[in-house]
Amino acid sequence: MQCADVAERLLVDDLRSDPELDQHVADCPRCTHTARKIAHLDAVLGSALVVAPPIELQQRLAQLAVGAARPPSVPWWSRLGQLNLADLLAQRPQMVAAQGIAAVLLALSSWQIFGLLSALHPVVGDVGYAMELVAASPAVVYLGGLQIDLQGLGLWSVVGVFGWLLSEDGLIGRRIASSGLRLP
Repeated sequence: MQCADVAERLLVDDLRSDPELDQHVADCPRCTHTARKIAHLDAVLGSALVVAPPIELQQRLAQLAVGAARPPSVPWWSRLGQLNLADLLAQRPQMVAAQGIAAVLLALSSWQIFGLLSALHPVVGDVGYAMELVAASPAVVYLGGLQIDLQGLGLWSVVGVFGWLLSEDGLIGRRIASSGLRLP
């Protein structure tokens, strides 16, 4: 018999007389110590007095837990009066950093655009020549498909927004998650 088997039987069984178990516990100091600790734990747990709380208290606590877990639902239009724009527009460190990066990118891009516009001196004849080149080149096929690509982009954007609404961070998904249902 192994020490692991003895420990398992000491924890599971009700310590009936088993000569093999008794022999191993008598010979092994580790198992003897484990048996003493388990017997002490059984004595302590056996002397503990467990009293069930009154039914009224159980019902009141259960009602409080259910009420706290599921607040009453209020239509969204009645919550518009509680909307606090100051909280939404509060300056958080992440927002300040994002605004700073956006300002730097806007300044750099406008600098590049104005530099490009000042370097170019278009001539009216150049525009017509460029249009002839575009009309005669195979790029017309790509330009003709641009509208379809924009339609596909718009469609997938709508699908993405709908998916976000259903996600746990979206408006609908947050409501579903708060009601206790789990999304797949």
